[in-house]
Amino acid sequence: MKKNITVYAKARYCILLILLFTANSGFAQQVYTFVDTDSLSVGDIFEYTVVVDSREQLLSYPTEDDFEEEVELVDRTRYQVHANRDSLVYKLQFFGTDDLTLDRKSLLLSTASGDTTLYTNRVPIFFKTLLAEEDEEFRPLKPIFDFARSIYPYIILFLTLLIAGYLIYRYLKLQQKKQKQAKPVYQQLPFKNPLNQLKSEIEHLKRIDELSSFDDFEQFYIEIGDAIRRYLKRIHEIPALEMTTSEITASLKKEFVSAEVISITRKVLNSADMVKFANFEPTKEQAQSTLDKANTFIEIVSESDAEIIDQMREKHDMAESEKSGISNAGQK
Repeated sequence: MKKNITVYAKARYCILLILLFTANSGFAQQVYTFVDTDSLSVGDIFEYTVVVDSREQLLSYPTEDDFEEEVELVDRTRYQVHANRDSLVYKLQFFGTDDLTLDRKSLLLSTASGDTTLYTNRVPIFFKTLLAEEDEEFRPLKPIFDFARSIYPYIILFLTLLIAGYLIYRYLKLQQKKQKQAKPVYQQLPFKNPLNQLKSEIEHLKRIDELSSFDDFEQFYIEIGDAIRRYLKRIHEIPALEMTTSEITASLKKEFVSAEVISITRKVLNSADMVKFANFEPTKEQAQSTLDKANTFIEIVSESDAEIIDQMREKHDMAESEKSGISNAGQK
């Protein structure tokens, strides 16, 4: 199967070379789309090539935001063999867990009669799992064994509860006596800033140079992903810890969160998911890159979420003031 894919990819490149270096006089506007593989695993990088045959000037072409959430743009190169042909080669990294179809992308041309939009073809890509066949089988649960019952544990439990009940009674009586002697003052709880909590969690991560085993890298990525998810839960009140990256992205769009925040969130969580769920073994350089993205996330939300955090602080202070007022009124 692998040999067939290699031959198939070589055939595609041959067709691409023919299109790039063969001049064609009197041709109409044409768009050709190619990928260098037909199946991918999580983390694979592949090439997506668009060739435009036209005498007109190419004004715009697909950008990072035009591609699906399951892929991330790594690099883009433009070649212009001659005035009648442009080619765009995109290097994309795959983060999906299922088959994917790259939808049609638009290209804008400037013509004498006005601007013209051309579209690429849809490109199907098949997901290739990393699990071995023997890992896909679930082992049956072990049988439940019956243990002989004994009355002694129940007697010990009864005596323990009896003693605990007596101690609780004495404790409550003592507290009532202290309350009569001194009236306690309600202590307001300090506001916990979600941004400061996120910074603290990122700062307490294990150092990059201390990561030596896969377990170290896995724990490092899990802690980064969970720290981001907890922050989103506190700020936007969504169950981010129980949601997939795609579900979090969709929820943020519903909350009208900026595209910049959504983009950096998806990049950090995709990297964490790749290690956590796909057993991808990162390098120290990749771990540092993910940490840099997390720090970039902090810088962006420090500005974008400042108003939300101020509102949270005001709401907290108001609630604590009400509790303090009720407590003091009850003591009078």
